[in-house]
Amino acid sequence: MQAESTEAVDQTQLMNALWNAITKLYGEHGASQTGLTLIEYDPDEKLAVIRTNNTALNMTRASIATITKIEEKPIAIHVLAISGTIKALYKNLRQ
Repeated sequence: MQAESTEAVDQTQLMNALWNAITKLYGEHGASQTGLTLIEYDPDEKLAVIRTNNTALNMTRASIATITKIEEKPIAIHVLAISGTIKALYKNLRQ
């Protein structure tokens, strides 16, 4: 996913915003089902690779769509690619 913002966003802020969005939409039980993990974050490009359970993919994508601000800074987050494995994801992103 890629964050589009004029302000700098660090990985902690990004993950906190994502966890807050998931919890707000689906509650603690729903958030626990996502298995959400940050694999990699490039603050210069504002690109993040996250991992989530396959069964919670739609929940995670819906939660990402609700994020419009991080610490009162406007932001838009776009999902660039989805893959079944991290290896295939990196391969697809390099093309």
